[in-house]
Amino acid sequence: MTKLLYTGIKNGEADVELELSADIQNDWLEITHTKEVSQVMNKTAGNYIIVKRNTLKCEVVS
Repeated sequence: MTKLLYTGIKNGEADVELELSADIQNDWLEITHTKEVSQVMNKTAGNYIIVKRNTLKCEVVS
């Protein structure tokens, strides 16, 4: 099982980091961007994060 971990700084907050985990084989993800924010949604689990656009990072965790 391979998981993706998305992290970023919460929009409107200076020091609050949010994270969202998703299994790339079983979860349905949607990522959207505007000029100021990025939103990552795990539609299978019903979880989402909204972060400052330039702080969004993704890493593969096994």
